[in-house]
Amino acid sequence: MDTFIRVFVVFSVVSSVLGGNEDPGFELFFKTNLEEYTDFPIEFENPLPNWLKGTLIRNGLGRYELGSRRFLHAFDAFGKLSSWKFYGNGSASFSTRMIESDFYKKSCAEKDITPYLMFEGVTPDFSEVEKIEALTRGIDNMNVNIYRFERNESKYDYVVLNDFWKAYTIDPLSLETKSSVTAKVPYIKETSPRFGFLNLLSSAHPLPEEGTSSHLTFLSSVSLVPLVKSTISLVRIHSLHQRELIAKWNVDTVPYMHSFSVTSNFAVLFASPFYVNTLKMVKNAEPFESLDWHGDQPTTVYIVNLKTKELTTLETENMFAMHHVNAFELGNHIVVDVSSYPNPDFVGNLQIDILLDPARRNGFDPHALLKRYVIDMESGLVERTHFDSPINVPFSANLDMPVINENYRHKEYCYTYGIVLKHDNMSLSNIALVKKNMCGDTTKDRSWILKGHYPVEPWFVQRLGSVQEDDGFLFVPIIDGKNQRSYIAMLDAKSMELVNKAYLPTIVPYNLHGRFFEDIV
Repeated sequence: MDTFIRVFVVFSVVSSVLGGNEDPGFELFFKTNLEEYTDFPIEFENPLPNWLKGTLIRNGLGRYELGSRRFLHAFDAFGKLSSWKFYGNGSASFSTRMIESDFYKKSCAEKDITPYLMFEGVTPDFSEVEKIEALTRGIDNMNVNIYRFERNESKYDYVVLNDFWKAYTIDPLSLETKSSVTAKVPYIKETSPRFGFLNLLSSAHPLPEEGTSSHLTFLSSVSLVPLVKSTISLVRIHSLHQRELIAKWNVDTVPYMHSFSVTSNFAVLFASPFYVNTLKMVKNAEPFESLDWHGDQPTTVYIVNLKTKELTTLETENMFAMHHVNAFELGNHIVVDVSSYPNPDFVGNLQIDILLDPARRNGFDPHALLKRYVIDMESGLVERTHFDSPINVPFSANLDMPVINENYRHKEYCYTYGIVLKHDNMSLSNIALVKKNMCGDTTKDRSWILKGHYPVEPWFVQRLGSVQEDDGFLFVPIIDGKNQRSYIAMLDAKSMELVNKAYLPTIVPYNLHGRFFEDIV
Protein backbone atom coordinates (compact mmCIF):
# COMPACT_ATOMS: atom_id res chain seq x y z
CA MET A 1 0.00 0.00 0.00
CA ASP A 2 2.84 2.45 0.84
CA THR A 3 4.47 1.73 -2.53
CA PHE A 4 1.16 2.32 -4.29
CA ILE A 5 0.68 5.68 -2.56
CA ARG A 6 4.22 6.85 -3.46
CA VAL A 7 3.74 5.86 -7.11
CA PHE A 8 0.31 7.49 -7.17
CA VAL A 9 1.57 10.79 -5.70
CA VAL A 10 4.36 10.92 -8.32
CA PHE A 11 1.79 10.17 -11.04
CA SER A 12 -0.47 12.95 -9.72
CA VAL A 13 2.32 15.51 -9.74
CA VAL A 14 3.42 14.57 -13.27
CA SER A 15 -0.18 14.64 -14.50
CA SER A 16 -0.69 18.07 -12.95
CA VAL A 17 2.42 19.44 -14.65
CA LEU A 18 1.72 17.91 -18.05
CA GLY A 19 -2.04 18.03 -18.17
CA GLY A 20 -2.95 21.09 -16.13
CA ASN A 21 -5.66 21.24 -13.50
CA GLU A 22 -7.61 17.98 -13.57
CA ASP A 23 -10.35 19.23 -11.25
CA PRO A 24 -10.98 22.92 -11.91
CA GLY A 25 -13.28 24.61 -9.44
CA PHE A 26 -12.89 22.05 -6.66
CA GLU A 27 -11.05 24.68 -4.60
CA LEU A 28 -14.23 26.79 -4.55
CA PHE A 29 -15.54 24.48 -1.82
CA PHE A 30 -12.89 25.96 0.47
CA LYS A 31 -12.84 29.57 -0.67
CA THR A 32 -14.45 32.36 1.34
CA ASN A 33 -17.71 33.68 -0.08
CA LEU A 34 -19.30 36.59 1.81
CA GLU A 35 -22.04 37.28 -0.75
CA GLU A 36 -25.53 37.15 0.74
CA TYR A 37 -28.92 36.89 -0.99
CA THR A 38 -32.51 36.87 0.18
CA ASP A 39 -35.22 35.17 -1.91
CA PHE A 40 -33.32 35.51 -5.18
CA PRO A 41 -35.55 33.97 -7.92
CA ILE A 42 -33.98 30.92 -9.57
CA GLU A 43 -35.08 29.21 -12.77
CA PHE A 44 -35.10 25.46 -13.14
CA GLU A 45 -34.48 23.95 -16.55
CA ASN A 46 -37.72 21.96 -16.40
CA PRO A 47 -41.06 22.65 -14.70
CA LEU A 48 -41.21 21.90 -10.97
CA PRO A 49 -44.03 19.71 -9.68
CA ASN A 50 -46.76 21.90 -8.16
CA TRP A 51 -46.95 19.70 -5.07
CA LEU A 52 -43.35 20.61 -4.19
CA LYS A 53 -43.71 23.15 -1.41
CA GLY A 54 -41.34 23.88 1.46
CA THR A 55 -37.85 25.07 2.26
CA LEU A 56 -34.56 23.20 2.12
CA ILE A 57 -32.05 24.73 4.54
CA ARG A 58 -28.43 23.64 4.60
CA ASN A 59 -25.63 24.48 7.00
CA GLY A 60 -21.98 24.58 6.11
CA LEU A 61 -18.89 26.66 5.58
CA GLY A 62 -18.57 30.25 4.41
CA ARG A 63 -15.44 32.03 5.60
CA TYR A 64 -11.98 30.51 6.02
CA GLU A 65 -9.91 33.51 7.12
CA LEU A 66 -10.27 36.90 8.73
CA GLY A 67 -7.59 39.54 9.28
CA SER A 68 -4.15 38.06 9.88
CA ARG A 69 -5.38 34.58 10.75
CA ARG A 70 -6.88 31.67 8.88
CA PHE A 71 -8.38 28.40 10.02
CA LEU A 72 -6.36 25.19 9.76
CA HIS A 73 -9.22 22.71 9.52
CA ALA A 74 -12.29 22.85 7.28
CA PHE A 75 -14.57 22.07 10.23
CA ASP A 76 -13.64 25.43 11.79
CA ALA A 77 -14.68 27.77 8.97
CA PHE A 78 -17.28 30.33 9.95
CA GLY A 79 -20.75 28.95 9.31
CA LYS A 80 -22.99 29.98 6.43
CA LEU A 81 -26.58 28.97 5.72
CA SER A 82 -28.16 28.44 2.31
CA SER A 83 -31.83 27.82 1.58
CA TRP A 84 -34.07 27.01 -1.35
CA LYS A 85 -37.78 27.88 -1.15
CA PHE A 86 -40.28 26.01 -3.28
CA TYR A 87 -43.57 27.90 -3.35
CA GLY A 88 -45.92 25.17 -4.57
CA ASN A 89 -46.68 26.99 -7.83
CA GLY A 90 -43.64 25.95 -9.86
CA SER A 91 -41.43 28.83 -8.67
CA ALA A 92 -38.41 28.83 -6.37
CA SER A 93 -35.90 31.17 -4.76
CA PHE A 94 -32.47 31.03 -3.14
CA SER A 95 -31.09 32.70 -0.01
CA THR A 96 -27.73 32.57 1.73
CA ARG A 97 -26.43 34.29 4.85
CA MET A 98 -23.55 34.05 7.28
CA ILE A 99 -24.32 32.71 10.75
CA GLU A 100 -23.77 35.71 13.02
CA SER A 101 -22.55 33.96 16.14
CA ASP A 102 -20.83 35.88 18.91
CA PHE A 103 -17.58 34.36 17.65
CA TYR A 104 -18.17 35.69 14.15
CA LYS A 105 -19.40 39.12 15.19
CA LYS A 106 -16.57 39.64 17.64
CA SER A 107 -13.99 38.51 15.06
CA CYS A 108 -15.44 40.91 12.48
CA ALA A 109 -15.36 43.74 15.00
CA GLU A 110 -11.72 43.01 15.89
CA LYS A 111 -10.85 42.36 12.21
CA ASP A 112 -9.15 39.11 13.16
CA ILE A 113 -10.15 35.61 14.29
CA THR A 114 -10.62 36.12 18.01
CA PRO A 115 -9.90 33.37 20.57
CA TYR A 116 -12.69 30.81 20.84
CA LEU A 117 -12.47 27.06 21.17
CA MET A 118 -12.38 25.38 17.76
CA PHE A 119 -11.73 21.98 16.24
CA GLU A 120 -8.05 22.43 15.42
CA GLY A 121 -6.93 26.06 15.63
CA VAL A 122 -5.61 28.90 13.52
CA THR A 123 -2.43 30.15 11.94
CA PRO A 124 -0.71 32.22 13.22
CA ASP A 125 -1.38 30.39 16.45
CA PHE A 126 -3.04 31.91 19.49
CA SER A 127 -0.77 32.89 22.36
CA GLU A 128 -0.86 30.88 25.58
CA VAL A 129 -3.03 33.54 27.20
CA GLU A 130 -5.36 33.53 24.20
CA LYS A 131 -5.64 29.73 24.39
CA ILE A 132 -6.87 30.01 27.97
CA GLU A 133 -9.33 32.64 26.82
CA ALA A 134 -10.52 30.32 24.04
CA LEU A 135 -11.00 27.47 26.51
CA THR A 136 -13.11 29.62 28.82
CA ARG A 137 -15.27 30.92 25.96
CA GLY A 138 -15.86 27.49 24.48
CA ILE A 139 -17.28 26.57 21.08
CA ASP A 140 -19.49 29.15 19.39
CA ASN A 141 -19.41 28.24 15.68
CA MET A 142 -22.56 26.27 14.80
CA ASN A 143 -21.67 25.29 11.22
CA VAL A 144 -22.75 21.63 11.00
CA ASN A 145 -26.50 21.03 10.99
CA ILE A 146 -29.97 22.59 11.05
CA TYR A 147 -32.85 21.25 13.13
CA ARG A 148 -36.06 22.33 14.79
CA PHE A 149 -37.64 21.55 18.16
CA GLU A 150 -41.30 21.98 18.98
CA ARG A 151 -42.01 24.99 21.21
CA ASN A 152 -45.75 24.43 21.46
CA GLU A 153 -48.45 23.16 19.13
CA SER A 154 -47.55 24.01 15.50
CA LYS A 155 -44.74 26.36 16.56
CA TYR A 156 -41.04 25.54 16.42
CA ASP A 157 -37.62 26.85 17.29
CA TYR A 158 -35.16 26.45 14.42
CA VAL A 159 -31.55 25.93 15.50
CA VAL A 160 -28.11 25.55 13.98
CA LEU A 161 -25.92 22.95 15.66
CA ASN A 162 -22.41 21.62 16.10
CA ASP A 163 -21.12 18.73 18.21
CA PHE A 164 -21.54 20.76 21.36
CA TRP A 165 -24.27 21.55 23.87
CA LYS A 166 -24.75 25.14 22.72
CA ALA A 167 -27.00 26.15 19.80
CA TYR A 168 -28.17 29.26 17.95
CA THR A 169 -31.74 30.00 16.93
CA ILE A 170 -32.42 31.32 13.44
CA ASP A 171 -35.32 32.67 11.43
CA PRO A 172 -35.91 29.88 8.85
CA LEU A 173 -37.29 32.32 6.27
CA SER A 174 -34.71 35.12 6.40
CA LEU A 175 -31.83 32.96 7.76
CA GLU A 176 -31.18 35.70 10.31
CA THR A 177 -29.30 34.58 13.41
CA LYS A 178 -31.40 35.34 16.49
CA SER A 179 -29.81 34.25 19.78
CA SER A 180 -27.58 31.66 21.41
CA VAL A 181 -29.10 29.05 23.69
CA THR A 182 -27.28 26.91 26.22
CA ALA A 183 -29.98 24.75 27.76
CA LYS A 184 -29.80 23.94 31.44
CA VAL A 185 -27.95 20.67 31.93
CA PRO A 186 -30.28 18.12 33.55
CA TYR A 187 -28.73 16.34 36.49
CA ILE A 188 -29.58 14.08 39.42
CA LYS A 189 -29.23 16.19 42.55
CA GLU A 190 -28.55 13.25 44.86
CA THR A 191 -25.60 11.85 42.91
CA SER A 192 -24.29 14.53 40.55
CA PRO A 193 -22.28 17.63 41.51
CA ARG A 194 -23.06 20.81 39.58
CA PHE A 195 -19.48 22.02 39.39
CA GLY A 196 -16.20 20.62 38.15
CA PHE A 197 -17.49 19.40 34.79
CA LEU A 198 -16.89 20.73 31.31
CA ASN A 199 -20.22 20.04 29.63
CA LEU A 200 -18.66 19.90 26.22
CA LEU A 201 -19.51 17.26 23.65
CA SER A 202 -22.99 16.59 22.32
CA SER A 203 -24.36 15.69 18.88
CA ALA A 204 -25.17 17.72 15.78
CA HIS A 205 -27.59 14.90 14.91
CA PRO A 206 -30.41 14.79 17.48
CA LEU A 207 -32.97 12.15 16.61
CA PRO A 208 -36.76 12.08 16.93
CA GLU A 209 -38.27 9.86 19.59
CA GLU A 210 -40.89 7.69 17.93
CA GLY A 211 -44.49 8.51 18.78
CA THR A 212 -43.65 11.80 20.50
CA SER A 213 -42.74 15.38 19.61
CA SER A 214 -39.50 15.01 21.60
CA HIS A 215 -35.98 14.37 20.39
CA LEU A 216 -33.00 12.60 21.90
CA THR A 217 -29.37 13.61 22.20
CA PHE A 218 -26.42 12.94 24.48
CA LEU A 219 -24.08 15.06 26.55
CA SER A 220 -20.52 14.12 27.47
CA SER A 221 -19.26 15.92 30.56
CA VAL A 222 -15.50 15.98 31.10
CA SER A 223 -14.52 15.94 34.77
CA LEU A 224 -11.93 18.54 35.77
CA VAL A 225 -11.77 17.24 39.34
CA PRO A 226 -9.18 14.54 40.20
CA LEU A 227 -10.66 11.16 41.14
CA VAL A 228 -14.12 12.24 39.90
CA LYS A 229 -15.20 10.33 36.82
CA SER A 230 -16.50 11.93 33.64
CA THR A 231 -20.05 11.15 32.57
CA ILE A 232 -22.23 10.51 29.54
CA SER A 233 -25.91 11.45 29.71
CA LEU A 234 -28.77 10.49 27.44
CA VAL A 235 -31.10 13.47 27.27
CA ARG A 236 -34.68 13.94 26.07
CA ILE A 237 -35.30 17.28 24.35
CA HIS A 238 -38.89 18.37 25.07
CA SER A 239 -38.17 21.84 23.68
CA LEU A 240 -35.22 24.09 23.04
CA HIS A 241 -34.98 24.99 26.72
CA GLN A 242 -36.57 22.00 28.46
CA ARG A 243 -34.39 18.89 28.75
CA GLU A 244 -34.97 15.69 30.69
CA LEU A 245 -32.27 13.33 31.90
CA ILE A 246 -33.04 9.75 30.87
CA ALA A 247 -29.84 8.05 32.00
CA LYS A 248 -26.35 9.01 33.14
CA TRP A 249 -23.30 6.81 33.57
CA ASN A 250 -19.68 7.24 34.57
CA VAL A 251 -16.77 6.75 32.18
CA ASP A 252 -13.03 6.81 32.78
CA THR A 253 -12.51 8.95 29.69
CA VAL A 254 -14.95 10.71 27.38
CA PRO A 255 -15.15 9.39 23.79
CA TYR A 256 -15.76 11.59 20.77
CA MET A 257 -19.11 10.70 19.18
CA HIS A 258 -20.66 12.65 16.30
CA SER A 259 -23.93 10.76 15.95
CA PHE A 260 -25.86 7.82 17.41
CA SER A 261 -28.93 5.66 16.72
CA VAL A 262 -32.45 5.42 18.08
CA THR A 263 -35.03 2.65 17.63
CA SER A 264 -38.58 2.47 18.95
CA ASN A 265 -37.38 1.44 22.41
CA PHE A 266 -33.62 2.00 22.58
CA ALA A 267 -30.89 4.57 22.11
CA VAL A 268 -27.59 3.09 20.90
CA LEU A 269 -24.27 4.91 21.27
CA PHE A 270 -21.05 3.58 19.72
CA ALA A 271 -18.14 4.91 21.79
CA SER A 272 -15.06 4.34 19.64
CA PRO A 273 -11.76 4.46 21.57
CA PHE A 274 -11.11 8.07 20.55
CA TYR A 275 -10.85 9.71 23.95
CA VAL A 276 -10.59 13.24 25.29
CA ASN A 277 -7.21 13.84 26.94
CA THR A 278 -8.07 16.43 29.59
CA LEU A 279 -4.48 17.58 30.10
CA LYS A 280 -4.04 18.16 26.37
CA MET A 281 -7.34 20.00 26.25
CA VAL A 282 -6.29 22.41 28.98
CA LYS A 283 -2.84 22.87 27.45
CA ASN A 284 -3.73 23.16 23.73
CA ALA A 285 -7.35 24.37 23.76
CA GLU A 286 -7.90 22.39 20.54
CA PRO A 287 -10.43 19.53 20.78
CA PHE A 288 -9.14 17.44 17.88
CA GLU A 289 -5.51 17.65 19.03
CA SER A 290 -6.73 16.64 22.50
CA LEU A 291 -8.19 13.33 21.33
CA ASP A 292 -6.18 10.10 21.68
CA TRP A 293 -6.89 7.17 19.36
CA HIS A 294 -6.39 3.64 20.76
CA GLY A 295 -6.23 1.24 17.84
CA ASP A 296 -5.92 -1.82 20.08
CA GLN A 297 -9.08 -1.24 22.12
CA PRO A 298 -12.67 -2.31 21.39
CA THR A 299 -15.56 0.00 20.69
CA THR A 300 -17.93 0.25 23.63
CA VAL A 301 -21.63 0.02 22.81
CA TYR A 302 -24.02 1.76 25.22
CA ILE A 303 -27.69 0.80 24.93
CA VAL A 304 -30.33 2.65 26.93
CA ASN A 305 -33.88 1.34 27.24
CA LEU A 306 -36.02 4.44 26.72
CA LYS A 307 -38.86 3.03 28.84
CA THR A 308 -37.01 1.52 31.82
CA LYS A 309 -33.87 3.75 31.54
CA GLU A 310 -31.76 0.60 32.01
CA LEU A 311 -28.22 0.78 30.61
CA THR A 312 -26.58 -2.17 28.86
CA THR A 313 -22.86 -1.98 28.05
CA LEU A 314 -21.37 -4.25 25.36
CA GLU A 315 -18.30 -4.30 23.12
CA THR A 316 -17.60 -4.70 19.44
CA GLU A 317 -14.65 -4.34 17.09
CA ASN A 318 -12.22 -1.45 17.05
CA MET A 319 -13.57 1.08 14.55
CA PHE A 320 -14.44 4.75 14.14
CA ALA A 321 -17.78 6.10 12.90
CA MET A 322 -18.90 9.64 12.18
CA HIS A 323 -22.40 8.89 10.90
CA HIS A 324 -25.03 6.34 11.79
CA VAL A 325 -27.43 5.52 8.96
CA ASN A 326 -30.48 4.10 10.74
CA ALA A 327 -31.47 1.50 13.34
CA PHE A 328 -34.48 -0.71 13.99
CA GLU A 329 -35.61 -3.68 16.05
CA LEU A 330 -36.19 -7.27 14.93
CA GLY A 331 -37.57 -9.23 17.85
CA ASN A 332 -34.91 -9.26 20.57
CA HIS A 333 -32.32 -7.89 18.18
CA ILE A 334 -31.30 -4.31 17.46
CA VAL A 335 -29.95 -3.63 13.97
CA VAL A 336 -27.61 -0.64 13.65
CA ASP A 337 -26.13 0.52 10.33
CA VAL A 338 -23.12 2.85 10.32
CA SER A 339 -20.55 4.30 7.93
CA SER A 340 -17.37 3.09 9.60
CA TYR A 341 -13.65 3.80 9.27
CA PRO A 342 -10.64 1.83 10.55
CA ASN A 343 -9.48 4.95 12.45
CA PRO A 344 -10.10 8.73 12.57
CA ASP A 345 -7.23 9.62 10.21
CA PHE A 346 -9.70 10.68 7.53
CA VAL A 347 -10.99 13.49 9.74
CA GLY A 348 -7.46 14.70 10.44
CA ASN A 349 -6.78 14.90 6.71
CA LEU A 350 -9.55 17.45 6.19
CA GLN A 351 -7.14 20.28 6.88
CA ILE A 352 -7.57 23.14 4.43
CA ASP A 353 -3.96 23.05 3.21
CA ILE A 354 -4.37 19.35 2.38
CA LEU A 355 -7.71 19.84 0.64
CA LEU A 356 -6.26 22.59 -1.55
CA ASP A 357 -3.20 20.54 -2.56
CA PRO A 358 -4.08 17.92 -5.24
CA ALA A 359 -1.13 15.66 -4.47
CA ARG A 360 -1.79 15.64 -0.72
CA ARG A 361 -5.58 15.30 -0.88
CA ASN A 362 -5.32 12.48 -3.41
CA GLY A 363 -2.81 10.62 -1.25
CA PHE A 364 -5.09 9.59 1.63
CA ASP A 365 -7.93 7.08 1.83
CA PRO A 366 -11.31 8.81 2.41
CA HIS A 367 -13.45 5.70 2.13
CA ALA A 368 -15.93 4.58 4.72
CA LEU A 369 -17.41 1.09 4.73
CA LEU A 370 -21.08 0.49 5.45
CA LYS A 371 -21.41 -2.03 8.27
CA ARG A 372 -24.36 -3.63 10.04
CA TYR A 373 -24.18 -4.45 13.74
CA VAL A 374 -26.83 -6.85 15.02
CA ILE A 375 -27.13 -6.71 18.80
CA ASP A 376 -28.70 -9.70 20.55
CA MET A 377 -30.19 -8.22 23.71
CA GLU A 378 -30.60 -11.67 25.30
CA SER A 379 -27.08 -13.04 24.80
CA GLY A 380 -25.25 -9.70 24.73
CA LEU A 381 -23.48 -10.64 21.50
CA VAL A 382 -22.81 -8.08 18.77
CA GLU A 383 -22.55 -9.60 15.28
CA ARG A 384 -20.92 -7.48 12.58
CA THR A 385 -21.29 -7.76 8.81
CA HIS A 386 -20.46 -5.37 6.00
CA PHE A 387 -22.26 -4.51 2.78
CA ASP A 388 -20.95 -5.47 -0.64
CA SER A 389 -20.77 -3.38 -3.80
CA PRO A 390 -21.94 -4.64 -7.21
CA ILE A 391 -19.87 -4.60 -10.37
CA ASN A 392 -21.86 -1.72 -11.85
CA VAL A 393 -21.33 0.47 -8.74
CA PRO A 394 -18.12 -0.96 -7.23
CA PHE A 395 -17.92 1.77 -4.58
CA SER A 396 -21.53 1.86 -3.31
CA ALA A 397 -20.64 0.35 0.08
CA ASN A 398 -18.11 3.14 0.67
CA LEU A 399 -20.61 5.96 1.09
CA ASP A 400 -20.73 8.42 3.97
CA MET A 401 -22.95 11.44 4.73
CA PRO A 402 -25.86 8.97 4.67
CA VAL A 403 -29.47 10.12 4.39
CA ILE A 404 -32.67 8.09 4.23
CA ASN A 405 -36.35 8.60 3.65
CA GLU A 406 -37.08 10.01 7.12
CA ASN A 407 -40.47 8.28 7.15
CA TYR A 408 -38.43 5.10 7.69
CA ARG A 409 -36.52 6.38 10.72
CA HIS A 410 -36.59 3.66 13.47
CA LYS A 411 -38.02 1.18 10.92
CA GLU A 412 -36.74 -1.63 8.76
CA TYR A 413 -35.73 0.08 5.52
CA CYS A 414 -33.96 -0.64 2.25
CA TYR A 415 -32.31 2.50 0.87
CA THR A 416 -29.71 5.00 1.92
CA TYR A 417 -28.11 7.77 -0.12
CA GLY A 418 -24.77 9.52 0.30
CA ILE A 419 -21.53 10.50 -1.33
CA VAL A 420 -18.31 8.66 -2.11
CA LEU A 421 -15.19 10.77 -2.38
CA LYS A 422 -12.43 9.47 -4.65
CA HIS A 423 -14.76 6.87 -6.15
CA ASP A 424 -12.11 6.01 -8.76
CA ASN A 425 -9.38 5.55 -6.12
CA MET A 426 -7.43 8.27 -7.89
CA SER A 427 -8.71 11.77 -7.18
CA LEU A 428 -10.50 12.98 -4.05
CA SER A 429 -12.50 15.40 -6.20
CA ASN A 430 -14.08 12.58 -8.20
CA ILE A 431 -17.27 12.42 -6.15
CA ALA A 432 -20.17 10.05 -6.71
CA LEU A 433 -23.72 10.40 -5.43
CA VAL A 434 -24.76 6.89 -4.44
CA LYS A 435 -27.95 4.97 -3.74
CA LYS A 436 -27.30 1.82 -1.69
CA ASN A 437 -29.77 -1.03 -1.27
CA MET A 438 -29.46 -2.21 2.34
CA CYS A 439 -31.80 -5.17 1.79
CA GLY A 440 -29.35 -7.40 -0.07
CA ASP A 441 -30.13 -6.87 -3.75
CA THR A 442 -27.03 -4.97 -4.89
CA THR A 443 -28.33 -4.86 -8.46
CA LYS A 444 -30.51 -1.98 -7.28
CA ASP A 445 -27.50 0.13 -6.31
CA ARG A 446 -27.18 3.26 -8.41
CA SER A 447 -24.86 6.24 -8.76
CA TRP A 448 -24.65 9.65 -10.40
CA ILE A 449 -21.27 10.94 -11.54
CA LEU A 450 -20.33 13.88 -13.72
CA LYS A 451 -16.67 14.72 -14.20
CA GLY A 452 -15.79 18.14 -12.85
CA HIS A 453 -19.06 18.46 -10.91
CA TYR A 454 -18.74 18.27 -7.13
CA PRO A 455 -21.80 17.28 -5.05
CA VAL A 456 -22.22 17.25 -1.27
CA GLU A 457 -24.66 15.36 0.96
CA PRO A 458 -28.11 15.00 -0.68
CA TRP A 459 -31.50 15.26 1.01
CA PHE A 460 -34.46 13.01 0.19
CA VAL A 461 -37.96 14.46 -0.36
CA GLN A 462 -40.72 11.90 -0.88
CA ARG A 463 -43.14 12.39 -3.75
CA LEU A 464 -46.52 13.59 -2.51
CA GLY A 465 -48.90 10.67 -1.98
CA SER A 466 -46.32 7.96 -2.67
CA VAL A 467 -45.96 4.92 -0.42
CA GLN A 468 -42.76 3.59 -2.01
CA GLU A 469 -39.62 4.16 0.03
CA ASP A 470 -37.48 5.44 -2.84
CA ASP A 471 -40.15 7.37 -4.75
CA GLY A 472 -39.01 10.97 -4.51
CA PHE A 473 -36.22 13.37 -5.30
CA LEU A 474 -32.75 13.98 -4.00
CA PHE A 475 -31.87 17.65 -3.66
CA VAL A 476 -28.17 18.38 -3.66
CA PRO A 477 -26.01 21.51 -4.11
CA ILE A 478 -23.28 20.93 -6.71
CA ILE A 479 -20.36 23.01 -7.96
CA ASP A 480 -19.92 23.03 -11.73
CA GLY A 481 -16.15 23.33 -11.76
CA LYS A 482 -15.63 24.18 -15.40
CA ASN A 483 -18.14 27.03 -15.31
CA GLN A 484 -17.20 28.10 -11.77
CA ARG A 485 -20.86 28.10 -10.70
CA SER A 486 -23.08 26.38 -8.14
CA TYR A 487 -26.44 24.82 -8.88
CA ILE A 488 -29.12 22.92 -7.02
CA ALA A 489 -29.82 19.52 -8.58
CA MET A 490 -32.88 17.29 -8.43
CA LEU A 491 -32.23 13.60 -8.96
CA ASP A 492 -34.85 10.90 -9.31
CA ALA A 493 -34.25 8.83 -6.16
CA LYS A 494 -35.23 5.61 -7.92
CA SER A 495 -32.96 5.84 -10.96
CA MET A 496 -30.38 8.42 -9.72
CA GLU A 497 -30.86 10.31 -12.96
CA LEU A 498 -30.63 14.10 -13.02
CA VAL A 499 -34.12 15.43 -13.79
CA ASN A 500 -33.79 19.15 -13.06
CA LYS A 501 -31.37 21.84 -11.94
CA ALA A 502 -31.16 25.58 -11.36
CA TYR A 503 -27.98 27.65 -11.32
CA LEU A 504 -27.44 29.98 -8.38
CA PRO A 505 -26.26 33.61 -8.30
CA THR A 506 -23.22 32.76 -6.19
CA ILE A 507 -20.96 29.89 -5.18
CA VAL A 508 -22.12 27.73 -2.28
CA PRO A 509 -18.96 26.58 -0.42
CA TYR A 510 -18.82 23.16 1.19
CA ASN A 511 -22.11 22.20 2.86
CA LEU A 512 -22.27 19.64 5.64
CA HIS A 513 -25.87 18.83 6.54
CA GLY A 514 -29.38 20.10 5.92
CA ARG A 515 -33.10 19.41 6.18
CA PHE A 516 -36.30 20.03 4.21
CA PHE A 517 -39.19 21.69 6.05
CA GLU A 518 -42.34 21.12 4.02
CA ASP A 519 -44.52 23.45 6.11
CA ILE A 520 -42.52 26.68 5.85
CA VAL A 521 -42.10 28.83 2.77
